[in-house]
This record gives sequence, C-alpha cells and structure tokens, in this order.
Amino acid sequence: MSFNDDEAFPRGGHRQKNDTKKENGFKLRTSDTEKQGKDLFKIHSNVSDALQTKEVKSKKRKRFQEEKKQQQKNRKTQHDKDDKEKVTDITRVEQLSYKLITPGMLVLACISEIYDFELRVSLPGGIVGMVSIGNISQAYTDMLHKLTGGNQEDLEDLKSLKDLFHRGQIVRCKVMGITFSDVGKSSVELSINPVDVNEYIGMVGLKHEMVLESCVASVEDHGYVMDIGVKGIHAFLRSTAAAAFIQEYNAGSSLAIGQHVTCLTQLSDAEKRSTDVIRSISLTADPAKVSKAVFEFTDKVGLHSIVPGTIVEAVIKQVVPTGLSVQFLTYTGVVHRTQLRKVGESTKNYTARQKLKAVVLHIHPTSKLVSLSLNKMAFNQFASVTPSRIFPGILVGDKFMNAPVTQVDKGRGVYLKLTDSVHAFASLSHLSDKAGLSAVTPEFSLGSTHKCRVIGYDVMDRVVMVSMKKSILNQQFLRYEDINVGSIVKCEVSKFRPDGLSVKLSGRINGFVPNIHIADVVLKHPEKKFKKGEQIKCRVLVCEPEKHRLLLSNKRSIVETTLPVICSYADALPQMLTEGVIVHICETSLLVVFCNNVKGLVPRSELNRLNIRYPSRVFSVGQVIKCRILQCNVEEQRLTVSLNCAGDNSFQKKIVKVPENFEIGKLVSVEVLSKTDSGLNVKILSSGDAAFLPKSHLSDYIEMCQLLYDAYVPGNRILDCVYHDNSTLLIVSKKKSHVDATQSGLMMSDFGHVQLGMMGAGTLKQVMSYGVFVEFFNSVTGLVPTRLMADQRVTSPSEPYKVGQSLIAKVTDVDTEKRRFLLSLRMKDVFDDSTAPGLDMLANYWNEYDYIRDAHMNDEGLLGQLTRLSVGDIVVTTVAQVAAHGVVCRVGEEVEGLIIRAHLADKACKEGDVLEAVVLHVDMLNRCIELSASPDLIKHMKHLRDNKYGEIKPDQVLKAEVQLINDNFILVSLKGHAMGRLAFLPARKHLNDIVETSQHTIGQINTIVVKRVIGGRVLVALQLQEKKEGRMQVLLERAASHKTDGSKNLHWAAAEVGQTHDAEIISLRDFQANVVIGDAKGRVFISEVVDKLQDGTCPLQGLQIHDVARVRIIGTHDVKTHVHKHLAITQPYRVKTFFDCSLKPSRVEGEGVLTAAELLGYQNDFKKDQRVQAFVDGYHSNCLWVHVTPTVMGKIHRLNLSEDLEVLRNPTQFFALGRGYNATVLGKNNDKLELTFIGKTELAENDVVNAVITKVTPVDIFLQLPFGFHAKSSLPDISDKYKDCIQKKHHEGEIVKCCVLELNSVNMATVSLRLSRLKPASKNVITDAEVHFEHVQPGSLLKGYIVSSGSSGVFISLAHNLTGRVGCGDVSDDYVKDFREALPIGKVVTAKVLSVDSDNKWVDLSLLPRDTGLPDVVPSEHRTARIADGKRKRKRSQCDEKTNERATKVKKKKSRLEVADKAEMSDGSTPKKAKMPSTQKKVLKTKLIELKGLKGGKKLKKAKPKKLKKEAKRDSDEEDSGVDVASSDRKVLSAEDAEPVARLEVSGGFSWDNTFTAPVSIIERVPVESSSSDSEDEEQQSRKRPKTRLERIADAKQREAALYKAELDNLNTEKEPKSTEEFDRLVLASPNSSIVWLQYMAFHLQATEIDRARAVAERGLKTINFREEQEKLNVWTGLLNLENLYGSPESLHAVFQRALQANDQFKVYHQLVNIYTASGKMEHAETTYNTMIRKFSQVRDVWLDFGTFYMRNAQAVLARRLLERSLKSLEKRHHVDMIAKFAQLEFKFGEAERGKTMFESIVTTYPKRTDLWSVYIDQMIKAEEHDSVRQILDRVVHMKLSPRKMKLFFKKYLDFEQKHGTTDSVQKVQQMALSYVESHDVPGND
Repeated sequence: MSFNDDEAFPRGGHRQKNDTKKENGFKLRTSDTEKQGKDLFKIHSNVSDALQTKEVKSKKRKRFQEEKKQQQKNRKTQHDKDDKEKVTDITRVEQLSYKLITPGMLVLACISEIYDFELRVSLPGGIVGMVSIGNISQAYTDMLHKLTGGNQEDLEDLKSLKDLFHRGQIVRCKVMGITFSDVGKSSVELSINPVDVNEYIGMVGLKHEMVLESCVASVEDHGYVMDIGVKGIHAFLRSTAAAAFIQEYNAGSSLAIGQHVTCLTQLSDAEKRSTDVIRSISLTADPAKVSKAVFEFTDKVGLHSIVPGTIVEAVIKQVVPTGLSVQFLTYTGVVHRTQLRKVGESTKNYTARQKLKAVVLHIHPTSKLVSLSLNKMAFNQFASVTPSRIFPGILVGDKFMNAPVTQVDKGRGVYLKLTDSVHAFASLSHLSDKAGLSAVTPEFSLGSTHKCRVIGYDVMDRVVMVSMKKSILNQQFLRYEDINVGSIVKCEVSKFRPDGLSVKLSGRINGFVPNIHIADVVLKHPEKKFKKGEQIKCRVLVCEPEKHRLLLSNKRSIVETTLPVICSYADALPQMLTEGVIVHICETSLLVVFCNNVKGLVPRSELNRLNIRYPSRVFSVGQVIKCRILQCNVEEQRLTVSLNCAGDNSFQKKIVKVPENFEIGKLVSVEVLSKTDSGLNVKILSSGDAAFLPKSHLSDYIEMCQLLYDAYVPGNRILDCVYHDNSTLLIVSKKKSHVDATQSGLMMSDFGHVQLGMMGAGTLKQVMSYGVFVEFFNSVTGLVPTRLMADQRVTSPSEPYKVGQSLIAKVTDVDTEKRRFLLSLRMKDVFDDSTAPGLDMLANYWNEYDYIRDAHMNDEGLLGQLTRLSVGDIVVTTVAQVAAHGVVCRVGEEVEGLIIRAHLADKACKEGDVLEAVVLHVDMLNRCIELSASPDLIKHMKHLRDNKYGEIKPDQVLKAEVQLINDNFILVSLKGHAMGRLAFLPARKHLNDIVETSQHTIGQINTIVVKRVIGGRVLVALQLQEKKEGRMQVLLERAASHKTDGSKNLHWAAAEVGQTHDAEIISLRDFQANVVIGDAKGRVFISEVVDKLQDGTCPLQGLQIHDVARVRIIGTHDVKTHVHKHLAITQPYRVKTFFDCSLKPSRVEGEGVLTAAELLGYQNDFKKDQRVQAFVDGYHSNCLWVHVTPTVMGKIHRLNLSEDLEVLRNPTQFFALGRGYNATVLGKNNDKLELTFIGKTELAENDVVNAVITKVTPVDIFLQLPFGFHAKSSLPDISDKYKDCIQKKHHEGEIVKCCVLELNSVNMATVSLRLSRLKPASKNVITDAEVHFEHVQPGSLLKGYIVSSGSSGVFISLAHNLTGRVGCGDVSDDYVKDFREALPIGKVVTAKVLSVDSDNKWVDLSLLPRDTGLPDVVPSEHRTARIADGKRKRKRSQCDEKTNERATKVKKKKSRLEVADKAEMSDGSTPKKAKMPSTQKKVLKTKLIELKGLKGGKKLKKAKPKKLKKEAKRDSDEEDSGVDVASSDRKVLSAEDAEPVARLEVSGGFSWDNTFTAPVSIIERVPVESSSSDSEDEEQQSRKRPKTRLERIADAKQREAALYKAELDNLNTEKEPKSTEEFDRLVLASPNSSIVWLQYMAFHLQATEIDRARAVAERGLKTINFREEQEKLNVWTGLLNLENLYGSPESLHAVFQRALQANDQFKVYHQLVNIYTASGKMEHAETTYNTMIRKFSQVRDVWLDFGTFYMRNAQAVLARRLLERSLKSLEKRHHVDMIAKFAQLEFKFGEAERGKTMFESIVTTYPKRTDLWSVYIDQMIKAEEHDSVRQILDRVVHMKLSPRKMKLFFKKYLDFEQKHGTTDSVQKVQQMALSYVESHDVPGND
C-alpha cells in the first residue's frame, strides 16, 4: 500500500490541506484541470461567448485563491497553538510496554537469538518478539515454497537463518499481532519483510539519502536486486556500493537471497529535478554513509516517509523526569530516560531548545507518537549489539549481593546499579515471590541495596534484567548453558506424554525423559509409578541450548552407576569399562548410545566371539549393558565396543538351558509362544523347554519364510522340526532339507567327523566376493570358493545366492590344523541327473503353500480373497490399466491381476474392457494373481473331461505347452486326452540348481512324463530328463568294456586332425564345451555344434557333462600354462596343445566329401552379405558384441539388432549371454566384423528403418540410421497432422521408425516420420498432406511451419525441400513490433501462394487475412495500427506497379549490358585485374571445385548487394552506350529472371537452399536487402548525386575483390580461426583431432565463455570416434583442466567420474594428479596419489611419481615411508629398480649422503648390475664428489666383467679424469686400461 500525500492519510505533525498539487514549484488547480479537460474539444458558437466565459472564470479563480490563502493562514495559526498546548501538557514519557504496543507499529529492534525457523528479537522496554521464517522476505519465502513443493532447482542459494543473520543485528520490525495467554504471558509476532516494514512509504515518499530496510531479492552479475517493499520500484545495489559492507560486516562473503541490509537511497540530480514518478532507484550500503545520513526537511515530507532507524535533527521542547519532549522536522517526539546518551543519566543534563541528533525507535500507528533514542549504538546500525559487548563480564545466573536502587518506576519496577558501567532493571513480577504486586513497595526505595540475580538482557534499553525472588536466587540452573552433560539433576514431573515424561528443572528449563529411559524395565503405564509434581533424580543425556532441548534418563542403573560416564568421543579411552543403553538391534550388530549422543557399535566379530547368533533373543532395546571400549576414532566419530567384560555375564541370563535328551538332528514338535523380528519363540512339546525357530529356517524357499512367519500365530503347533544348534540358544529348524538330512546321512554336526567327499545339507550364512559360507548343524561352517560355486563361472556371488538359502555341499578339502574346510556346490559334485530331487522340492513347496492358504482362508481382507482363488479357475476381470508388457486388471473389488502380452492372443484391450481369464498362479507374497486370456486355454478348461478317459496316471507320456514361468515351478497345460488339465514342472532340478528358467518360453511345446499326482496337482518331468537318468550307468559300463577288451586310452600322438573320435564332455563354459578324447583334451566351440542355428537358442544347452559324442578334430590351438607361478628364466612358460573339435553333422559325417579347406580350422576370411552364426558376449557402447569364431569377434549396432522397437529400447533383456543368432556380414573393421540381424544390408530410398534421435532443434530433428547414415527430418515431415512446436514431443535418444526420402553421397539422408509414409497401405487419416513443388500454384493455400522470422520477412517450411518467404508487408495489415516474438519458430500457419519461381524452387507467400480468409496470425498484443486500409491498398498497389516496372526495365537492360560488356572487354577499355600466378590459380580452382562438389555440384553464386539493384534501376532510365557495371561473370538481374544465388543462413536454422551455406566472412560483408519499401529512403537516395558509370564500375570491382579475398581466406587451411563459425568448419574437417577441439575450447575461454567451452568439450567427446582413445583422453584432460580452473569441486568430481568410465582409469588418474600439481593444489594431489597407490598398487610408476611429488615438495620423510610401502606391494623383481629410483631422488631433492648409502647397498648386493653402477657414478659426478667417484670407478674397473662392459667403464673413467683430473690421473687411467687389455688378451683394441 502506498500513499501520495499527507492529506489522504494524515499521521500527525504539521498538516496542510490544500486544493493544489505542487510539483517542483508548479501549482495546478484540480477543479480547473477537470473543467479544462471537459471543455478541451468543445467548439463555441462565436468568439465573444468564448471570451466572456473565460473572463468570468478568471475572476472566480482569483477570488477562490484569496479565500484559500486566508484559510491556510488561520489553520496554521491554530495548529501552532495546538502544538504548543500539546508540548506543555506532557508530564510523563511512557516507555514501550505490552500495553502500549499495538499491531501495525514499526519498531527498531535487535536480534537476540537465532533458531532454525524463527528469530528471537529484543524490543525497547524489555519486550521480546518472534519473527517466523515466513516473515523474512518475499524472495526467501518463494524459495521455501519451492523446497516444500519438491522443486530442488535453483536452491543452491538458499541459506539458513543462521547464515543470513547474526546475534546483535539491528533490524526494523512491524508488529503483526499480539497474543495473551491465560497465565499472563504475552507473545508478540513480528515481521521484518520490507513489504511490511516499508508499507506506508510509497513511490512519492522516496527521497534522496533516505535510510531504508532492504532485502536481497536476487543476485546478479554486477550487483543485487533489492526488495525495499515499495510496489513498482526496482531497487538495485551495485557490487561496488556493497563492497565496504561485505568486507567489514559480512566476512568478505557475497550477499545471499533473504539477507537484510540497511541501505541509503541514491538519486541523481536529474531524478531530483524530475516531476515523474521514480521507477528505479540505486542504493548504497556503505556503512560510513548510512550511519551519518540525516533525514533532511522538505515540504513534502510525511510521517510515512520516516521509518525506525532514521537519524533526524531534533530540538528539545520540554524536559521531564521520565524523559524529553523534542521537536523534529514538523513532528513531535519523545525520548525515554532509558534512551539517553548514557545509561542511568538524569534528564537534568538536558535543557530546552537544545539541538541534538536522535534515532527514531518506534512510531505508534494510531496516536502518531514517535519515540526517539539518543543511544550512540543506535546510530551505527551495522554494529552488533551483543550482551558481551554492552555488559562485559555479566552472565545469566550471576548473583550480586548489594545492588543499590538508582531509580524507581512505581508502575513498572526499579533500576539498580551492578557495576560502574552496568545498570539493571527488576520488574514488579521479579521483586518478590508474592504475586499480584501493583506498585513498588517502600522497601525498594532509592539508595536501598538488595540481593539480585541476572536472568536476562535488554540490549535496546542497555540494562540487565535481574530478579530478587528467593525462588530464583536459590535455583540451580537458570539457562540451558549451565547444565553439564552427564551430571545428576533434580526435576519435577510435569506432564505424561505417549513418548515419555515431560519434566521441569526450573521455571525456564524443561526436560524430557524418553520411554526407554523412564525405568530399567519398559513401563506400559508410567503414570501409575510417577505422579505429577513428584521430584525425581535424573542424569543428563543430551543438552542443546540453541534448541532448548534437554534429554534425561531416570534409569537407576544409569543414574547410580559408578563407572566413568562418556560424554564425548574424546572421553572414550581404550579398555575403559562403562555402561550404555542399547538403541538398535540387528542380526549382525548392536548399537549402544552413551551421553551426548555418543554411539558405539558392537560388531559381528564380538557377537561371534561370545557365540551370540540371534541378538534379539538375548538383548532388548533400552537395556543397560556394561561394555568395554575397543577403539575410538575421534575425527570420524567412530566408536567400537565389546561386550566381553571380565566378570560380566548378565546377557547370558536369557540363554536357554539345553534339555537332558537333547541330540543334534533329533525330530521334535514345537508350539509357537510369541514372535520376534528374527523368528519364533517356541516351546518343545516333549520337554516344555523354550527354543527358538529362526525365520530363515521355516522353509527351503526364501520367499516362503515370510509367508509362513505371517501364518503362524501363538498356539500353533509345528510338527517335524529338528534340533539344529545349542551354542547359545536352543535352535530348531523346519527346513525340509535339514529334516531329510537326518535320515539320508547328509548331516554334518562335528568338525572332527568331516571327511573328503562327504556331503551335507546346510544354510547359506554369508556371501563374500571370494565365496560363500555354508553353515551346517551345530554351527559347523565351511567355505565355498568362487570356482566351486557352480559348473559355470560365477562372476558375482550375490546374484545367484542369498543368505538363508538351503544348499547341499560336498567337502573338497579339510585343514585340520586351522579347523576349516572347503566345499563345492557344483551340480556335477552333488547331483546324479535324477528327477527325484526336483519333484521332492516341488511337492514340499505346494505343501507349504497349502498351509499358508488354509491359515488365511477365513481372513476378510485381500489375503482372504486370494486364498479363495485356485489355479485353473475361470474368472471375469475388468481391465484397469494397459501397459507395454500387458494389462493390469481387477477381479472383484480388491484383487489385482496381470495378463502378459503372450496370454492376450493379440487382443486390443482398453481400460474398462471385461475379459474372461484363467487363473495361472495366486501370488500371496505380492498380493496379486497371474491370469491368461488365451481363448484356446479357456476353451480347453471349460471342456475338461472329468471321466476315466481323461484320467491321468503316473508314467504317462504327454505333450504339454508352457503357460507360466515361475522361479519355483513351470506351469504347463497338457495335451491329448488330458486337455484342459494343468500340471507343474520343476523349475529347479536340485537345491543347488541356479540355472535361470529362461530356457523355457511361453507357448513352448515339450514332451513330459507324469511322475506324481498329489492332492489334485499333477507333477511332471521332461522326458529328456528321464533319458538322462541312466547316463552315468552307461558311461560306467562303457569304461568297464574298455578294461575288459584290454584296449588302451587314446593318447595325443595317436589322434590326428581330420579324424573322428568319441569324446566325453567334462565341463561346459559360456562359449565352449571342454572334451576329453582318451588322454587328450580339446574343446568344441559354440559355433561348431549345429549346422542350422535357431535364433535365440544356445547350442550348448543341449549338452550335458559326461555326455559322450562323436566329434571330428578340425585343428589345434596352443595354451601357455604356469603363468605367474615361476620366473621365466628358471622355469619358462610351458605350451600345451589342445584339439579343436566339431559336433556339426556336416563335418562329422562329411568324411571323403569335404575338402581340407572346408573341414579343418575356423573361417577367418568373411565377405559382405555372408551369413554367419553369432553368439552374444555382451552389450555396451550401443553395440551387441558377439563371438563368430574363437578368434573373430563381431559387433552389431543397436539399430541393426531388430526391427522391433521394444527390442531396441531394452537390448539387454532380449539378448542373453551365450544365445546364438544368424547374422549377415556388413564388413570388417579393425579385425572385428560389422554384422546385422536384420535382412537388409544397404539403405535405399523409401525404405522404412529404425533410427535414433541424436538432436532436436527448433526447425529440424537429426537422426542416426543403420549402416552409418545420418539423417534430418524437417518439421512438415514429422506428422500427418501439423501442431505448434511438434518437434518437442520427441527427445534425444528416442528410437523411432522413419521413411527414407532422399540419399546423398556423404552418408546423409532426408527422412520422414509421417505415419502415412511408414504404413502407406493402412488407411491413415492425413489431416495435412505433403506439399510437392510441382503441385504448387499461385492462389492456392498451403500449410507450413515458421522456421525463421525477422526483418527480412517470415520463412515458412512447406516441405523438406521447399521453403517459402512472406515479405514483411504481407504478414499483417498492422504494424508488427517484433516478428520473432509474434511469430515464434515452430508455429503452424496457413499462407496463400503469391508467385512461384520454378527455376529456383522458390515460393512467395502471404499471411494477410484478406488473402488467406483466416484471422490475423499475429496476436493483437504484438501489432499496432499503422495506415488506413485505403492508403495501404493504394500504397501496396503502387509498390507492386513500381516493382513490376523496375523488373521489366532491368530485364530489357540486361541484354544491352551484356553486349556492351563484351565490346568493352574486347576493346580493353576496362581496367584489367592483377594477374595471379598460374599455380595459385590452379590451387584456387581445385579448392572451389571441391567446395562445389561438397554441396551438390551447384555453382557458387555471389550475393548481390542492394546498391547494385538500385544502380540497375537508374541505368535503365539513362541512355548510355550499354557498358556493364561489373565483370563478365557478374550480372545485374531482375527479380523474375535472377539465377539462384548463394543464400545466407538466417536465425532459426533456416537456409535459402540446402546445397550451400555461405561462409561467415561473406555473410558479414554482404548486406541483407530489406523487404519493406520505404519511400523516404528512396527519396533521400534520389537527392544524392548519382555516381558516374566509371565510379559504379570501380565500386563493383572493389566489392568483387573483397568477396574474392574472403573466399581465399576461407580456403586457407593454415589460417588461424578467429570466430565460432571458422572453428565449426575446422572441426568438421578434422572431427577426430583433439588439438582442434582444445583450440576451440581455448577460444571460448579467452572470452571467459566457460559454459560454451564446456559445451565444445562435450560435443568433441561425442564426435571423436570411439577408437581414437588418446584423442578422447586429450579432450577429457582439457575438460578436467577447465573444471579445475573455472568450475567447482563438485563439477570437477562429476567430470572425473565420467572420465573414469570412458577411459583407462590409470591414465585419467595420472592426468588429474598432474592437473592438481600444476595448479598448486598439493593437498588434492596427495589425496589422489593415495587413491592411486591403493587402486594400482602393482604399477611401479605410481609409486615413483608419488615419491617424486613428495621430494619436490620437501617432504622427504613421507617419501621414504612411501618407499617402504611400495616394497611391500610391488613384486620382488621391481624392488631393486625402485630403490635405485628413490636413491636418485635423494641425490636430486633430498640428502645426497642418504642416496649414496642406498646405492652402496644395492651395488653391494647386486655387483653384476652394471647399469646400477653407471647410474651411481653419474649421480656422484653431479654431486661433485670427485674423490668418491674415483673410488667407485676404481672398484668397478677391478671387477670381473666382460670386456665390452669394461671398455665402457674405462671410457667413463677416462672422460671423468680428462674433465676433472690432471695429466697424471689421465695417464694413470690409460695405464690401467692397457694393463687390463694385455692381461685379458682383448682382441681388436686400439
């Protein structure tokens, strides 16, 4: 709300009522102005009447003005009298109190406390108010709304209140409301929002150098947009104007949104003189200016312009004992005695008419009374007014024994003097414990002394709040800060709450006792033990003074403990005994809490050491336990404790006693007593002893455990359980496998009985990366390493195995000394190919399922409805939702069902459809059912033959169709006489069978054998499995026959390539089967199994281990063995040869038919279009990688995988590892085949193909097509129905189908996404048909998309190869302000064809309503009327006539110009061009031809400037000799006959033609002709002197030379790019060059365009071929450098993580550490090096670089420690070299003596290492220790080395002496060399 003058809302002071408005000295009569406005257009009948009327009005105006002046003078006199009377009537100055404060009052206040969601503010008069977080500012509130609404964008600038404000900060507040409680307390709600504080100022009230409360609304580049609360005013605080405040009072940090700053308005001289309303204003926050600003008087100052904190000049009018009455400006104010200059100062020090400066404290909204302050601290409103500064040494709780009374305010209280500079105030309520005091009693007279205690501060009145109450004087605590954590306190019970007890320590301090701390045992009804008002003793657990939060414990064991109390992590010393409270229990650990939220963890190892397997059975939440400190990390705040305390066994009280007849493996029956989170508490029926049944031991099926746990209730009896363990608890198990193990001999319960080959039933206990642990009876545990987990390689143990899973394991190794053993879970070790285990598991599954179903049969909820449904029921469902994979339907009200696509039989369903379906499975765990809507299945189920002809008996062989695939069973529908019956096939053959059920598919037909019929359920097995049961017996018989015949096994030497043999399969891998042929080993690769491969199958799945098959040996391959086991010099690698075999019938049975080339080996030479078998290896980098042969890999791009879009969207779901497919060869690239799974291998026009959208722009969609093509789709080709911005419905990465329209030679295509193109045969509704240029005729209406709009007109895309232009005059009848805003890109418009240029395929269009018959396309807000219709039509017709006339004249002139030009050139009258060298001409010509070829072969035309067209018009009017104005290849053409020129690129992505894009340099030099006709411009041009013909010729030649130079510059490849366009051309020419991309980035960084540099880097990473790894790494390095210099640590980390995924991690780490080192970030570099030595501990260079880093930074000690660490990690063969390298570092950066010692140690140990001697000598030479060098060389030359090495050392010795020695020393060396040669007879010496 704003006010324009005082008359509207008077606020006291001088009041002037006037009928005039005065603006800068000008007065306007309102009544005259109104009359003048009314008569403005009135026409009088005659002049005399007009003059007479004017004269009468003039007389009335003069008389009215005289009367007004007299009234003003009388009113002013009376007002002055009233003011005098008011001044003399003042006898007492009231201080602000709760009675006087009222809503709407503006008050100057000080922040005393800052909380998370509110501010506590101190007001004058000891009043305390609260400012909620919603009353800070409007911008801050908006950010909070975004946060609460879930919008996390742009919230990084959101700061907490503690970051925005500080204690002691002066703020301006507005009272929003006052609440009075029943107990007499009041709460004041305040607001510091500038909208509230400055509400009454208004735009007119803003003055120069006015102090305002402002708040940061947004942070800009050069300053801050400030919110001053005045509507319509834009306030801005420049960074320079805020610099002093930021540096002095904001710790150098920039301002944040929501931060309050006291600012001073700054108006320029022009703004001061202006009569217009101010719309924007500048502010300054300079403390020096703000604190000295004094509000100046003007005749327009109203009370609304004065806000608290304003400094004014006042004059004292009256002095009273309680304060002063002053006059300031034209208003009256008061100063209370507490606001005088000094504390406790008397008003007698002031006299009337004394002038002084004062600060406005508060303004009453009704009485208009203004309170002022003379306090010096109020003048500097930036300083912090904190209690420690005002009252030094005075703390809350301090007691003063003899404080004298200095002043008495009978209605409020008394003032006391505590020290010389500190005064205090005690209110009436704090004078005595007696209630109801209405006045100060005589005992508190002046000068009397009293005992008092500090209870608070009043910083605004500069007094300390004290109390004289005895109850407060005797209180232990007055504030939360006085309470120590861990101390014992007395408190009073005040309230019972559901979560605990509320207690009171004093009148101001409250505490809380949580439920778990009320007593040592959990109390359900604490109110029965405690009474309200009862005194209890507690220990302080947590005290947070800032939050006024106090947590206590009333546990007797905690309160009365004699052990040390831990209150911080620093207090926790190793081996200390203490007591804590358990707050959380899990299966592997306990969490214990101590005082002050210090938490300790009891790890699994400590529980295992005490043999506590189920902590929830032993401990409870809230239990107090004695524990021992193991270790404590204070920095990381991690504490580990142990329960293993000497003499403490309190936790063992809950361990169950073992019965007398206990025996591991004994069958018992139990009764459920209660439930816990981890299992059931049960009772042994036979003995009555308590036991525990873990949840994981309820079933062999993990998903059944939870269902059974929910089904069991107390009182249920569970039969056939087995004793499992008695270590700490008596544990029983209900697992069927464990129960059967006691009878089948698979029970392992004692380590002493564990033997090799023994098998046992166990439970998976723990999953680790290196294997899994299996637990057997009596806690016997063994390890299954990864290699023994399954027959196939297991990469991640956590995927197939889960904790609690039942398994059968076989012992493979036993270590009796360490009491541990290894196990195997491989199927070949525990499974004998029998169908019985799988059928037993399936029968047990359904037994448990039936129990769960019966337990919930009577439930009324969803579970009860599910149990009443059975498999095979036919139900009626309603479709609720249609999804991609099927439909979600509803049966009844609550039951939801799922029908997958395979069970819909191609039905098109929509929501609300009613279907009939068969129940396939009732899933009680997920609370849903699975259905089938197959008509055939429903028909068979309805016509089920329930008689003897349809009876099913065991051992019947039937056909069955797979209907449902579950993790535990396969549901099949039977065929033949059992049609209509459903049966269950085991999904797993054994407990250890982890093979996925994906080998079955819906609809697959199998031959099955009926095995069992139990309870109406038919259990069947595959006939194939039945045939395999006797395979082991067959192998044994065959082996026995070999022994009987006396034949020997086939040896390697007896087998030859090309022979056929019987081979036994010994193992199966992902891509091969390993076989044994006698003693020889071989392999059958997956591509050598079948001749004809069925897509999606795995040929190896038909093979089984121990199968014997006939194979043909087709080749051999060598394998190196003993790798990394021995040194190569001692035991070299052994090479072992294996056979390559084939199972293909064409190879095995083709003896004598196939040639050697066809028979032997693998094919490695492939041709295009050849069909091959490909087997899936994995999917990454948008390619499916496959194996073709053992040595040849292939890849299939995602678009070549399938025609199905669903497959392309999720390739990993459709292409499993090892699956085979028939593929077609496209080509070969880097020894890898390019393959395709789709039929076509080339792209042709009109083909419908899949594509991936790579980029979406406002005018085009770019796509990637198969076979390496890229394509573009224009807006008209996206859909058959035009919509505005239709491209936005597509996104990058989307896979779509498209139709190829055109192809060119550079792998580019034009495509269409129209449905009519994709499915031309279907009857699609085409709303907007395609536009073809041949059918475009003038006058027709066409639809299109706007692709560009601007001053050159509007360009509309009609088709992919057709664009039309609408001139500016043909857009709208009105004037259009901005074409780009009015007609945005992507808008659909309908235009009328005006003309068609067939040669150039150009269309002129019109959007005028009279042409299209449609409303104006330009919105009304973007257009204004310009010319009347008649004038416009005439003008348009005239322009058209002029244009036609001009075109005709130019066309006629054209032929004359050409003839004249030829004549002039033949005469030689025209000046000739400078000749170019012939070589340069050839080069330029070649480059121009290449440029033309790149763009379709069209000629490069030069854009024609506007001036040449105007000159052509003038030439047509002159009679000359016909000489042309340009050279022979440059012609001036008319608009009709002009040839197509090179058209320029305009905004929005539009181009004049698709064959050429004009270079930027040419675009910049060629002006664009405006389409609008401006007659004034033409007249101005005509008035200029026309140029002569020679001048025009010279100008044309000059322009042509400029264009020629620009073209040469564009063709110069060595020219350094200087613009974005030039760089774009450069990266197009060299897309894989990292140097170009880095130069491009540097170009943007020089212009400080950081975001553009990032975008270039990202573009380069996407563009560079993935094979160019080094080039990509270079760009990644540049991006890391950019983020390190200009980004944040978060952005650098994000880029680094991406780089790790895309490159060699070692190289990326190496680049990052170099970047850190180069930029001086040594701490980051050290951290990165530490990470590298952990990740690449075996890489020697990492250790060496790290050591060099330490040495360079003078950290030699750390480098030496690093050397010790490296020797522990590196292999021994690297130790010597590593020590030598670090010795060199000692010479270079460290201590040379230490380096010498290290080298001495090395050469002594390895004296034959001459390379070390050489390095040692070189280092000593550099150290200039010449004597030592001679000693070393003497030692070397006397060693027994080879002559060649000795020659090198003698030469080194001689060179050294020649440089550093003397002649004698040189001769000595020569003599030594000669003696060596003679003694060793070295030949060939010199």
